[in-house]
Amino acid sequence: MDPTPQSGPGMEPRTDGKAIWSLVCGILSITCFWILAGIPAIVLGHMSRSSIRSSMGRLKGAGMALAGLVMGYISLTLVPILIILSIAIPSLLRSRQVANESSAVRNVRTITIAEENFHLSNGRYGDMQSLISERLLDDSLRHNEAGYVFRIENSGDDYTVTATPATRSSGRYEYFSTSDRVIHYSQESDLAPPGRAGEPVE
Repeated sequence: MDPTPQSGPGMEPRTDGKAIWSLVCGILSITCFWILAGIPAIVLGHMSRSSIRSSMGRLKGAGMALAGLVMGYISLTLVPILIILSIAIPSLLRSRQVANESSAVRNVRTITIAEENFHLSNGRYGDMQSLISERLLDDSLRHNEAGYVFRIENSGDDYTVTATPATRSSGRYEYFSTSDRVIHYSQESDLAPPGRAGEPVE
């Protein structure tokens, strides 16, 4: 026996409660509760649409049930996407940092070679502008290059070239070198690998 109340003459079809709850759960599933509300939204949506189809016009709310279904399925789709992003983004950031760090070491080495060539020609070491003017360095090294900032402290008889990350996300380590042309990690422990502050880069 069909438990659905019969509609008498002039009675408007009533909204199926399952459709309302499907819509409510659907809204919750894409705002704060995700899969916890997404699954009920889908189940209630399917149940409601089935009840509405078999009610012979006594029930309405198919649009609400459909909206709840759509939002429920969207929330279930978002969960694996968010899981993938939570894994991929840190991995991509680390890959970018490693690439920037390798580039910084190469650029420090390039600057030390430029200093040696400048010293052979001038009998002293040069600052950044002097090396660029002599066309021993590219002008880009005066600016943020691959996430690092390069500085040369020069006394004429010696120099220190330092490569510092422009931001903490662009690189983990700072590097420096002097006229011995050995590239070292920063002497600051928070800008060097654990236990390797000031040590040569291998």
